[in-house]
Amino acid sequence: MARYQPLEPARIDWRGHTPHSGRYGDIYFSRDDAVAETRHVFLQGNELPRRWRERDRFCIGETGFGTGLNLLCTLEAWLADAPATARLEYISVEKHPLSRADLARALAAWPQFTPLADALLAHYPPLVHGLHRRELLDGRVGLTLLFGDAEVMLADLEGRHIDAWYLDGFAPRRNPDMWTEGLFRHIARLSRAGASCATFTAAGAVRRGLQQAGFEMATRPGFGRKRDMLSGQLITSPDAPSPQPWFRYPDIKVSQRRAVIIGAGLAGCTTAHALAERGWRITLIERHAQPAQEASGNLAGVVMPRLTADMSAAGRFYLSAFLHTSHWLNQLKQRDPDLPWFQSGVLQLCDERQCQRMQALGLPSEVLEICDRENASERCGVATKQGGLFFPGGGWLEPPALCRWLLQDQADHIECILNQSALSLERADGQWRIHGEHGEIAGAETLIIANGYDAERLLGTDIFRLQKVRGQIAYLPATETSRNLKTPVCYDGYVIPAHQGLHCTGATYDLNDASPTVNEESQQQLLTNLRKALPVFKGTAVDGGRVAFRTSTQDHLPLIGPVPDERVYHDHYAELHHGRPARRYRPADYWPDLFLNVGHGSRGLSSCPLASAIIAHTLDQSVPAAGMDIINATHPARFLIRRLKHTPSQA
Repeated sequence: MARYQPLEPARIDWRGHTPHSGRYGDIYFSRDDAVAETRHVFLQGNELPRRWRERDRFCIGETGFGTGLNLLCTLEAWLADAPATARLEYISVEKHPLSRADLARALAAWPQFTPLADALLAHYPPLVHGLHRRELLDGRVGLTLLFGDAEVMLADLEGRHIDAWYLDGFAPRRNPDMWTEGLFRHIARLSRAGASCATFTAAGAVRRGLQQAGFEMATRPGFGRKRDMLSGQLITSPDAPSPQPWFRYPDIKVSQRRAVIIGAGLAGCTTAHALAERGWRITLIERHAQPAQEASGNLAGVVMPRLTADMSAAGRFYLSAFLHTSHWLNQLKQRDPDLPWFQSGVLQLCDERQCQRMQALGLPSEVLEICDRENASERCGVATKQGGLFFPGGGWLEPPALCRWLLQDQADHIECILNQSALSLERADGQWRIHGEHGEIAGAETLIIANGYDAERLLGTDIFRLQKVRGQIAYLPATETSRNLKTPVCYDGYVIPAHQGLHCTGATYDLNDASPTVNEESQQQLLTNLRKALPVFKGTAVDGGRVAFRTSTQDHLPLIGPVPDERVYHDHYAELHHGRPARRYRPADYWPDLFLNVGHGSRGLSSCPLASAIIAHTLDQSVPAAGMDIINATHPARFLIRRLKHTPSQA
């Protein structure tokens, strides 16, 4: 499992224009002709570009991202030789990634790659442990960067995606952790039948390790002063049993790239947009007259991570989701500067002890800064009573406007059916049929349910343990002094900079209150909490508010992915409480082509885009948008499995 660990960035000793690793005592690329070396060892060693010329998809895996030179050489060849409609997936792992400044300095050595280098630098993620997914070159290239230990990070991936491997860690005698038998097994496990590999080294241990993993290896002439190198082809595909077969995703065999999505809140609209961008035709069903009328309908909302000191599953998921969403919103903003997304940063007030615990996570300053009271006040623009955590990549947006923008951006691929409630589902002739009050509303091979709390009623089950949580917010007219607020500020509530003349402050968390009307007592409590945190709001009166019902889960993680067949789960996994090894169990069974994207609670602005990417990548049968650690933590079957593991009598 790819547990979070603080990253140690690369320590670079510059020798002229050549970066040298202070940690491993080795160079990142040849001083003679690094570009020619990459082309000889990795492209020619894998018979590229010949092998991708007749393919609409091709996937390259790399151990050792380093300076990104191999990627740039590959992109140059891809643009020159691949079909215009083809897509390249590039997966690379790096334990000690370069800082953006060092990366820019290294890439400046090759001015011929400047446009490609600029694209990489624009999408280069913060140095945070985990999986980072990026889209390059107008969607022609999907880049997946895995920051962390190579063997651990590759163990967190599933699926046979990779057609060719670039094995480019530092020399085996200097960095033996990049050339282990365990790593070679994962390389073979993630490879398609007939996948190739190439590496600059000709070390016997590397040859034997790859042969043992299933590759047929050959020695061929090396580059420059290196006499030999290795290349090979996967001959024997190893068995790849899942360590948790009850969470293993189904094999997707889509014959029609059409889907129905129920629910046009943030979850439904982001899912519709993600699939439409990949060429799917979407029918979006919404019971209201407009999208984003319930929990996604607030005037403004905050985009920030939910960190935990122990970086639990929730902490890892929400950090990954935040980094994904922040970058995604910035890319949308570049396309349309009028998009109501404001990357102002977000300030979270907290005591010194909490600051110290978060500082121990070792996050880079572009993700998290620790502020004293004076600095916190300067960051947000008004006086605060304490310091806290500042998230420079965070911000705020108008959720209904984002939903409308997403639907309009892909209007040619998304049909909206409004004022229609989905009351029942039927699977017939390989299609999902959605029925409403007056008969069938729509149908398609694939169905995604994104309608919050109503999902359990529609599916006729209670295995997801969804909770309906009332949330009340208040609106305050902006004053001359309150307009100085530059960033959202979070405390035991939150307040957002003035938008349309109003500040939005919230929100209550009422588990046992079903009232849909604004409660005056709650309004006053929201105002009291705000004034305690930010004295600038003393004397400000409430001017209206709003009530909405969030859908949450018992572990505060959303439900993302395929819908389990409850009866089959009970049949196949009834003995889980005995603790038998996972290999004794068969992979899970699911309702065909049926997926969930619900349960985002109060964090949907941060979590919905990543959840939608996970579903879209699954349906598109492409490289996963998240590691199995996150996919399993948000799996819709997790509560059912927990009950089965505890005792069969409670299942």
